[in-house]
Amino acid sequence: MIEFKSEPRKAFNPVTLAIGAGIFVLALGGIFFLARYQRNSQPPSSGGPVVVPGMVRPGDANFEYYKNRIRIEDVKASLGISFNKSRIAIISGVIANEGDRKLEALELHISLFDVYGKLSKDRTATPLRPGIGLNRPMEPLERRVFTVWIEPIEQFWNPKQVVFEITGLKYQ
Repeated sequence: MIEFKSEPRKAFNPVTLAIGAGIFVLALGGIFFLARYQRNSQPPSSGGPVVVPGMVRPGDANFEYYKNRIRIEDVKASLGISFNKSRIAIISGVIANEGDRKLEALELHISLFDVYGKLSKDRTATPLRPGIGLNRPMEPLERRVFTVWIEPIEQFWNPKQVVFEITGLKYQ
């Protein structure tokens, strides 16, 4: 008869301990850098419009000059329901820079109306700004899509009546 004997395992293996410690350090470093990256990449969470330094406003000759070279096309309004069950308006469209300069920022004032023609909700939004999206200015003759969410909206909102106005520009 053959008898098999096995050696008892050592409770402390330095190679296994070194590999485990290395994996732990890499995971801890990855979590640290991920948390640091996310903190730096979050957009400002203010409820109002974003302030972009150097933006020209109505009444300025530079604003009136370049405003006519910006087109907002294919504007569509749709209704959505958020996770907390509130009604949201999703306004999307295309910004067309038909001018000869790079467009860095664009501010829009959007007004929503109900089925009776009464102002329901309005918001000033900056769909094109430095640091968000493609993170580069719009080149001359470039077209870029945008989406703006407006929350909450009333039940009698009319998606066929959306009025928008360009209220700020920044170009090079």
